[in-house]
Amino acid sequence: MEVQDVIKMRGCLEIVLQDLQGKILDKRKVDNTIVTTGRKWVLRQLSSADIVTSEAISHMAIGTTTTAPSTGDSALGGETTRNAIVSFTTTNLSSNPPSWRAECSFASNEGNTTLAEVGLFNAAAVGTMLGRATFATLNKTTSNTLSISYTVSN
Repeated sequence: MEVQDVIKMRGCLEIVLQDLQGKILDKRKVDNTIVTTGRKWVLRQLSSADIVTSEAISHMAIGTTTTAPSTGDSALGGETTRNAIVSFTTTNLSSNPPSWRAECSFASNEGNTTLAEVGLFNAAAVGTMLGRATFATLNKTTSNTLSISYTVSN
């Protein structure tokens, strides 16, 4: 019997919109798509000859496009704001299944528009996109902050 082992990457994110006093106005959980460029990036990290530590996943971007994600995506459809990830949770890497979580916040003066997409990237501009998700539109204004927790697992 031939043994076949598969690593199937998937992601899920939690989006929380709050007013300036911290009251939750909207909270959502959304599945995402790990795109082909992101899968290539992960596999490159397995080869010691190809590992580039300066290319670690480091930023999260939000945008306005409602077009469903596809594995061929390499950028958001309508990126508006990209911020550095503020924290990572890697303690679940030894769980079964393992998972990794990135968290990012967008202040009251950032990304104020009708939002519908989010992505993970390895650079402050352009770079490689690991995953992308779209969601029912969310109106962010200067009266709100936005927090996103983006989990990737297999």
